[in-house]
Amino acid sequence: MTFNLRCDFPLDFNNRWNSRKSMIYDIMRNYKCNIIGTQEVKDNMFKDLKDNVMEYNIIGKPRGKKKSSERNNILISKEHIIHDYKTFWLSENPNKIGSRKWYSLFPRICTTAIVEIDNAKVRICNSHLDNFIPKAKEYGLKKIMEVIDEEQKKEKLPIILMGDFNVTPDSKLINDFAKGKFSKQKLVAVQEINKNLYNEATRHSFNRKQQGVHIDYIFVSEEIEVVNAEIIKYNINGKYPSDHYPLMADIKMKNSY
Repeated sequence: MTFNLRCDFPLDFNNRWNSRKSMIYDIMRNYKCNIIGTQEVKDNMFKDLKDNVMEYNIIGKPRGKKKSSERNNILISKEHIIHDYKTFWLSENPNKIGSRKWYSLFPRICTTAIVEIDNAKVRICNSHLDNFIPKAKEYGLKKIMEVIDEEQKKEKLPIILMGDFNVTPDSKLINDFAKGKFSKQKLVAVQEINKNLYNEATRHSFNRKQQGVHIDYIFVSEEIEVVNAEIIKYNINGKYPSDHYPLMADIKMKNSY
């Protein structure tokens, strides 16, 4: 599952974190995903998740040194083994805290982990690309794939890349990525199993309308088979847990792996 939790923002008024966090806990507990990639997690949200979703280990560093800095945490079921994890920055200095390209308004990060699930290791990557500048989005995705390519040289593993990409399915960035222009790795969106999903919004601005934009993705490498994918529209009397819907996929390793 990938799930942008929407940061705790004062101008959200009735949709601030404390008024909706219980619904987020419900989704995480009820759907019982092995892996959940989250975006826009502030420190208070991180603490609440750690204290209330006890079924998961939570990894990932904030993107800067300020308390208000966001995280792209990965929640990993405690049933599985975490072999390694780190957060890197989408910049020329990926190990430098808070580093960014000059044209990116905020530092952008990717949290990555090697996780063993049912005796098979998988490389998990979770990110949130720039929300303003196309050049920054492209640079960020190229940097993610550059790091993945280097890590794959050390240990070739199945890959899951997910997050809020801030671009629609018909964008140049997604089309170029699908054609393999940024990497040697062949990754496919889980939405391909049901292309009608591309017509549904994943960001909706806290309302029940279908209008919105589809900007959240889960990509998997060729060793992984996609069984099902769906957008979760859970709400309580029209109140939603975030301004994004979570995207969830049921996947499994192919027999040849």
